[in-house]
Amino acid sequence: MNKTLKQHQNVFKKSYYSRLTCIRMVLQSHGVVELREDVPLKPYNASPGFCSGGPRLIIGAFSALTIAITIALFTQIYYGDYQIVPHGSVSSSAAECSSIGTNILRDGGGAIDAAIASSLCLAVVAPHRTSLDASGSLLFWEYRKSPTEQPTLIEWGGIQNASSPSISPAPRLIVALAALHKTYGVIPWSKLLQPAIDLASTGYNISTGLSIAAASQVEPGYITGSTRKEPLLASYLQLLQHNTSTELCTTWPCEALAPITSAAVPAGPWRVWTGTAGARAATALAAALVPAPLTALDGFQRVVSSLQAQAITAAGNWPSGVASGLAVVDPQDTYVALVTGLSVPFGSGNITGDGWKQDLPSSPLDLAPAILIDEFVCGTRYVMGAESLSALAEGAAAALIEGPLNIVDAVESARVAVGAGGTLALEPDRLLPPAALATLLNGVPLNATLPLAALNLVQQRGDELLSHADSRGGGLASRF
Repeated sequence: MNKTLKQHQNVFKKSYYSRLTCIRMVLQSHGVVELREDVPLKPYNASPGFCSGGPRLIIGAFSALTIAITIALFTQIYYGDYQIVPHGSVSSSAAECSSIGTNILRDGGGAIDAAIASSLCLAVVAPHRTSLDASGSLLFWEYRKSPTEQPTLIEWGGIQNASSPSISPAPRLIVALAALHKTYGVIPWSKLLQPAIDLASTGYNISTGLSIAAASQVEPGYITGSTRKEPLLASYLQLLQHNTSTELCTTWPCEALAPITSAAVPAGPWRVWTGTAGARAATALAAALVPAPLTALDGFQRVVSSLQAQAITAAGNWPSGVASGLAVVDPQDTYVALVTGLSVPFGSGNITGDGWKQDLPSSPLDLAPAILIDEFVCGTRYVMGAESLSALAEGAAAALIEGPLNIVDAVESARVAVGAGGTLALEPDRLLPPAALATLLNGVPLNATLPLAALNLVQQRGDELLSHADSRGGGLASRF
């Protein structure tokens, strides 16, 4: 009986192990590996490839996720909402001109392209401050590419280069812009002219400042709120679209626009680059910041005292005139501060058959672009288009003393215009503190002439852009 039972047990065991072996073979043939404590871990090569093993699959999934997140972040940085990471900004004394500039940046243009289109726009809508024959002062700095190099300063026109009408081949601003575009331009020249052509053809709104200036100069046809067209100006600009800037510079004296060495003026922890007229403002700013002022009022008083002393010494060589300033920062951290201006509102010369008016300065012009940076790597930087050296010195002092988070109040704060001989002119619609008046003024002050000089700026701190257009100019900064 026991023998028979053992025989049955042996048959059952053989049958069990035989079936178990078959099951293992079936499982292995379908890509399943039996893992027990007594089964050694070893590679399985049934289906070679990237996805054949669990760890490879996990690593691949994480790699794909990392790449996707990286692409999304870069997309957000370069194409996302400007409220998170602004790509560029243009600040000028006309809202439509600021928008034209940022549209050029959005279309792939650089800071020079945006400055060209915006300045042409200003020549149409603000003829009391600038024109196609305006003189100019421009600072250009490719900061990201060469932070250790000096900005490029280019100036044209002014008393030094006042051409007579008989030998001037083209209006000075147009020649200068063609030369700049030939060297630095990205967007086609004809496209940069088009926005100004459209405004001159369809008409632009007359601002209060333009109307006031026109009344003072007995220039008819400038009524506040009305629309004005400039058909002759539009036709002239359309003619210029038929040639590239390179072709125009074969007949125009573009080579005369040679870059000028611009040395930085130290002002406490800041370095200041500016043009010929603006150098006086840099000197006043240094006086305000060294030694460190106790209050913003203390800094303001030092600025005005320095400007007064310089004006008395300069006598008849003190800069004057009217101007229009703009500031541009593009997505590549290229900075452009450009101020163009005239010796008198609307220009001092005659109007040509092409619709532009000549300007022949007889004294230095008050053109004050500036770039200011602190000494820290990736610190705060300012690009300023100031319409007078007084506006630059006083507005910059307020911004640097009061801190980078308060640029609106700094720009809009009350200022005084320092004139030839050290005279002070107060702004009629902005009151200085009594303490400032008691310190600065002796006798009856003058009233500043309207419209007032504006300070338009763009501030960069790391990747953050803030911009403001001075309400004195009636403009609006634009970002994207």
